[in-house]
Amino acid sequence: MSWRGFVAKVMYWPVRWLTRFEVIFDETISAETAADTGAQHVVYVMRSTSVTDLLVAQRALRDAGLPDPTDPLLINGTEHARVMYLEQAKADTSEAAIEEFLQLLESHEKESKLNVQLVPLGLFWGRKAGQELREGNTMVADLDNPGRWRKFWLVVFSGRNILVRGSRPVSLRRMTDQHGSSRRIAHKLARVARVHFVRLRHAVAGPKVAHRDRVIKELLASAALQKAIADEVKSKKISPEKAHQRAYDYLDEIAAKYSDTLVRMLDRFMGWMWSRIYNGIHVEGGERIRGLAQAGHEVIYVPCHRSHMDYLLLSYVIYKEGLVPPHIAAGVNLDFFPAGPLFRRGGAFFIRRSFKGNKLYSAVFREYLNRLFQKGYPVEYFTEGGRSRTGRLLSPKTGMIAMTIQGMLRGQQRPMSIVPVYIGYEHVMEVGTYLKELKGKSKEKESVWKVISSLRHLRNFGQGFVTFGAPINVGQTLDKLTPNWRDSITHGAEEPERPKWLTPTVNLVAEQIMQRINDAAGMNSVNLSALALLSAEHHTLSREELVAQLDVYTKLLRDVPYSKDAYVPAESGEELWQLAKRHDKFTVVADTMGEMIRLDGTSAIAMTYYRNNIMHMVIVPAIVAAFACAHHRFEIADVVKLLEQVQPLLKEELFISHTREDMKLWTQAIVDHMQTERMLTETEDGSYATTARDSSAYFKLELLARAAGETLQRYAILFELLQQGGPESRAQLEQASVELAERLSAMHGVNAPEFFDKKLLSALISTLKRQDLIEVNSEGNFVAHADVGELSDTIDRLLEPAVVQTIRQSVQRRLQD
Repeated sequence: MSWRGFVAKVMYWPVRWLTRFEVIFDETISAETAADTGAQHVVYVMRSTSVTDLLVAQRALRDAGLPDPTDPLLINGTEHARVMYLEQAKADTSEAAIEEFLQLLESHEKESKLNVQLVPLGLFWGRKAGQELREGNTMVADLDNPGRWRKFWLVVFSGRNILVRGSRPVSLRRMTDQHGSSRRIAHKLARVARVHFVRLRHAVAGPKVAHRDRVIKELLASAALQKAIADEVKSKKISPEKAHQRAYDYLDEIAAKYSDTLVRMLDRFMGWMWSRIYNGIHVEGGERIRGLAQAGHEVIYVPCHRSHMDYLLLSYVIYKEGLVPPHIAAGVNLDFFPAGPLFRRGGAFFIRRSFKGNKLYSAVFREYLNRLFQKGYPVEYFTEGGRSRTGRLLSPKTGMIAMTIQGMLRGQQRPMSIVPVYIGYEHVMEVGTYLKELKGKSKEKESVWKVISSLRHLRNFGQGFVTFGAPINVGQTLDKLTPNWRDSITHGAEEPERPKWLTPTVNLVAEQIMQRINDAAGMNSVNLSALALLSAEHHTLSREELVAQLDVYTKLLRDVPYSKDAYVPAESGEELWQLAKRHDKFTVVADTMGEMIRLDGTSAIAMTYYRNNIMHMVIVPAIVAAFACAHHRFEIADVVKLLEQVQPLLKEELFISHTREDMKLWTQAIVDHMQTERMLTETEDGSYATTARDSSAYFKLELLARAAGETLQRYAILFELLQQGGPESRAQLEQASVELAERLSAMHGVNAPEFFDKKLLSALISTLKRQDLIEVNSEGNFVAHADVGELSDTIDRLLEPAVVQTIRQSVQRRLQD
């Protein structure tokens, strides 16, 4: 037995008792190794020769069903090392690891069917980033290869918090076929592996942490802030000392005070808390963000904002994905004791609602954000600017996106990627508060007492859903939108001037972000049940009808996916109802004929929040169904024409990512699915017809169609006012549309809070103007384009006659008054 083997045997049980680990392997490891005929042909690449690392890795690999690292690798009777240690290859004069790489490559030259998989394996004790060197300190601690005593203390104090991180395998077969088996290739393999581990540590632990006071001091001394302070002296006519103090106070208000110790403590607390208030967290796209981080990207997470839980949930999920939690731009309203100091240590930096008129604050914040980018800290911000009170995405606030792109103009070397994130819940704890605010109650100030009050009423919130959507590579996106953007890059210390192309480009990027958040949306038992019941008459369905309709939605979205990132549950309608019923959001009444499920009063209003989370996923199928029910026999070209006309409105209101050109193919796929489900039949002349009106299939089709009712009613209101109201100013048109929507809501029981939202209606008016459906006359008033009449009549046919009558009578009465 070798000396190393003897030490491992002696230390096995002490290390076993003192250590606990979490394992994250890329999903491709097990699949590729199992599929390969030589499944045991796996070689691990590790940075450290530590025996304790090897013992922990041995247990982790055994649990993953991968070969034991202490077992020899036999190739044609020749024994090879199962683990290669890069520590041996630190200097070019050391040949041990390179020699092992070379031997494996040469084995592949001799054996054509051989395919050894190289699996990089990193172990992180405590996931510490380490501290930036202080002035006068030249000692650098190697966190991957500490000395014996440092390793002893790591085992004692960090042994219960180890991350074992297995990266994507590298095929030596592919490497040999493409590059041969020379010593130069072996050198390159070792060099690439070292770079990989440096990036892996950065992804897992983040950049080295600097003391907060030092960060503030360095920022105040930067050329950009020195210039901003000088401008403040001139513009406000104050002393340099006072302007400097003001800048210091702003930085002190903004800056985070990240503590990896607190993050580890919060990880344990959050694990305990989530297990009590959630049934589980469903995560999609984790490998996507790990790949970005390991490729050296500056990752910027941009989630939708539903709840204060978003901050905690997303950071927890990212940490559990084996990545360092991001620095989070939090509203300054959350900087209250004791939450503020805790948030700061968790990586939060605080931002005011508005910078308007305060150039010094704006400069200070931009410089702080740019420092985060330059140092390589992942960042998170909510581009909606606040929590959605209706469950829909809010129009994006573009300030943070603009500052992100300006960061690229400061000579950012690392690629920068924005990751849109969908966050959804089966229960949002603030929904009751949102309803009160929508009814006119003032927003309550955040305080410790509100937090304690919320904690007192903790309950089971069902499942949480986090999906990391398709990332937006900022550099590549700018190349497409603004090919000459690099001309605006400055490599100096001062902030570059704001280029003219920035605002329109930022608006397009913001639109992409919101669309990709919705592309990653997730259906769940609650929002699907809410969608069905809110579409039903009197918000009531029999149990059998509800279960059948849940199947309609899930089958449709599986067969015709909204996007490749959208999540549709695999459960049946019955299973989904059983999950939804546990939340006590629905009234269940039983009689001799069975169970009826309904939504009553305030409950129905509250459930619009959950329905709105997924409305963008069903709006187009619902319009197709509404067209079919209204006409009973129709040409598919007519449906496509309508959808192409309203696509800009759907894009504005619901951030759908599908273009006008997509509507033809999408509509055909939906109609084909409806035909498969026997809701529609194809006639001899190639048109389509609905089934018998007394059939269950027609009932399902009609219930699907009702989901589009409120959206189509809003469009009908605007078109009727434009047609019949005559020339009006924008303000008059907005006010009239709000009043008419309120009247329609009262008369026909539309209880959705966003139905008569002035901001939403104003945005739709802007879209109609951009699409030239609204023209401006010589007096500056809005008038309808000639095409509005035909479109208005088409939409009116999709609505119930009583609703159309109310709209027309209300417009006529308004004209008479």
